[in-house]
Amino acid sequence: MMAMKASMKQINSDSGLDRVLLGIAAFVMFMMMSLTFIDVLGRYLLRSPIPGAFELIQFLMPFLIFTMLPVISKEDGHITVTVLDSFVPTYMQWAQKLFIQAGSMAAIALVGWCLWHQGQSLNEGRYVSGYLEWPIGPVAYGMSLLCFVTFIIQSTKLSRHLRSNG
Repeated sequence: MMAMKASMKQINSDSGLDRVLLGIAAFVMFMMMSLTFIDVLGRYLLRSPIPGAFELIQFLMPFLIFTMLPVISKEDGHITVTVLDSFVPTYMQWAQKLFIQAGSMAAIALVGWCLWHQGQSLNEGRYVSGYLEWPIGPVAYGMSLLCFVTFIIQSTKLSRHLRSNG
């Protein structure tokens, strides 16, 4: 337990973008928590749940996840597997990090592109949520834009790595 606490990084919110994204994420988490709490109280004490609460949480969850994605990517706070790191020679570690940064950048670009096209398809088909009948396409567009922010962060990290001495 102590080893896990020692290995966890604290997010450094020194940039304005980090502060904005962390503030939004905190607000969204609070909204989800409050909505769930009030819905459960209403459901079990008053026999009257909040109409559409489940859908509201479904709209808030991807917003929360993709709002944190740029911050986590900037801080290298994502999950990493280091089982083979001890076998990588020192002279290859620079190339390994280059490959990881380039791969991360390509992956987030692909996810963002797919989400943008998914948003177009959802808007063209006029897809809406089941109970609240809110359009779903803007959610995909929002996730795509946050992927683009993450892509810019990843490309900045890749650029810094390329300028570093290997």
